Amino acid sequence: MNSDFSLHDLAEKVIRIGLSKGADQVEAYTLYGAVRGVQIERGSIRRFTDTSNSGIGIRILKNKATGMASTTIFSQESIEKTVSEAVSLAKISPPDTNFISLPSDTTPTPIIPDRCDDNISELSIEDFTELILATIQEAKIREDAIIGGNFSAGKGERYIINSAGVDRFSMQTSVSGFLSTKISEGDDIGSSYHYDAQTTLKKFDYLSIGKLSGERALKMLGAQKIDTTNLPILMDPETTYGTLAPILANGINAFNVFNRTAFFVDKIGDQIGSPKLSVFDDPLYPGGVDSAPFDDEGVVPKKIQLVEEGILQTYITDSYTAPLVELENTGHASRFSFASKPRPSPYSLNFKNGDISKDAILSDLKEGILLIDSSLESSGNRPQISDQINQGFYVKDGEIQYPVKEAVVGCTVYDIFDKIEEVSKETENRSGHIAPWILLSPIRISGGK
Repeated sequence: MNSDFSLHDLAEKVIRIGLSKGADQVEAYTLYGAVRGVQIERGSIRRFTDTSNSGIGIRILKNKATGMASTTIFSQESIEKTVSEAVSLAKISPPDTNFISLPSDTTPTPIIPDRCDDNISELSIEDFTELILATIQEAKIREDAIIGGNFSAGKGERYIINSAGVDRFSMQTSVSGFLSTKISEGDDIGSSYHYDAQTTLKKFDYLSIGKLSGERALKMLGAQKIDTTNLPILMDPETTYGTLAPILANGINAFNVFNRTAFFVDKIGDQIGSPKLSVFDDPLYPGGVDSAPFDDEGVVPKKIQLVEEGILQTYITDSYTAPLVELENTGHASRFSFASKPRPSPYSLNFKNGDISKDAILSDLKEGILLIDSSLESSGNRPQISDQINQGFYVKDGEIQYPVKEAVVGCTVYDIFDKIEEVSKETENRSGHIAPWILLSPIRISGGK
């Protein structure tokens, strides 16, 4: 943080100016971030970038109408102008009778272990370069491998103050890396990728990013088409999280529920999936890349059970949506940027493990598809899924036979939840995102054979 100015003083100034201009309530959401990025092309570092993601979002409430404005310039003149814009917008906007109030949470801000690491914020270009080159070398499983990707390391500060009593500050570091590897043998192409993101440098498994990217690319050579059929699908932990987490995030979002676009409208207390599905959200998970001591309105969240043995327990809410669905504010307000309105979103989902080993699940699979580091995604709020298999393998009698190509999974989000047949006792923890291996009972797969 630049010592020449204080984000806290800046936010307090916004509150004073807003109230002096006749606002009923004022909120200042302030970010200050510095990120170093590295671009990799064809196995070489091509460029370094140092960027700042800093700005202030201002929300004004006047007669139940909302006005929002933002600026990236922290001068007195710019702040006063931006507050005036937000006040003017509130005065001409139609009232929203659903809006009750900004939150007034004044509980102590919890401390999350492993949220900040000076080794990241003080990482030199030389050390960052050495780390990245070592990762690239791991991915270079063959000399003709084509390697690309990106790395980033940074630190961010966040202040949220409102006129209802919220006054919060948090700081977080993060380091992430992504590599893709492509290998060719004539017309046969094998490609894959891997990534990692952590809040501390010691947990950042950068060598595995390269190693798995290269090894998986090699395994994708020799892909074959399969017949159109119904087959069980075994999802590794990355695929489990990448598939189930977005479905759940949509289905339990109280804003979507109120607008009746959620997958699980009016389903609290109902069975929404297999009894083998249990999920909780842990916003305060130590070292979680998506953990946070408070949400983007300054409300302290807590660990909550979302699904228990397939039964939906609750929705996630913020200050606006909680009254709409007649639930308490769970502290799940999230913003895409300092300029956007908050909407509910989960933090660190934990999918409960089962009591059977992943090896036993695989060995018992007579015929099926194994998905690695993939996802089966719906389109927007539509429950239909029609997704091509990018990193999948045909399994016969418990043995992996070959990678598949030109195969498309066709089902619905409800099929995914209902067809959970087995859940492994092993889980993978990717910076607070925790998931097991999951076997889905037969699903329609359109092959290109």
